[in-house]
Amino acid sequence: MKCMLPVKPLSQLFPVPMVMGCEGVAAAMLLQYNHCRIKPTTIMKDWPKHHNNPRKGYVGHQLLVKFGFHQTIFPQAYVPHLKQFHDGFKDGTGKSLEELESILKAGQPVLIYHTVLGQSPARRWFKLDGTKEQLTSNIHTTVLIGYDDKYYYYIDPLWSQWFHSVYVPAFIPNRFQVIRMPKARMRQSYDAPGRMCIYIQPTR
Repeated sequence: MKCMLPVKPLSQLFPVPMVMGCEGVAAAMLLQYNHCRIKPTTIMKDWPKHHNNPRKGYVGHQLLVKFGFHQTIFPQAYVPHLKQFHDGFKDGTGKSLEELESILKAGQPVLIYHTVLGQSPARRWFKLDGTKEQLTSNIHTTVLIGYDDKYYYYIDPLWSQWFHSVYVPAFIPNRFQVIRMPKARMRQSYDAPGRMCIYIQPTR
């Protein structure tokens, strides 16, 4: 069985190159799919920020790389902010990919945190509020839009996939941003950072 949602790709490199803004672009794809005309820059303009703890706010700036920090925002800080744009946003952290399939089947895409392009997890120590924690550092947020018996399909805000093996930056939004990944590889990629995800509650 195949399920594929017609989500329109957005690129974090166009029209403004937000090299670390995948979280804002991915959330905008969810909103625009749900007929909310919200730009990524609107989401990121006043999102919560924190100097080193992504559980409390976005670390760094979406236009620049902040070396030595875990530069992202986790769902527990992000979802309350997103609710101002759509009150159906949910923190789905802890849900398995099989559970996310049911959300896709009900008609909603899912923002997921997983390793970049399905790479092996890279674990690094970060200082969060004075406490050292080991976290998966090579994470990226994308939009899960479909599945079949062998693969998961997602839209990558940063990368396009050519011939299922060549990856090039998505300088403009394009259909090649829909990337397919074998289910076992996606499971490792998604589980490594802690099964973090965000979605809009399906209405059917």
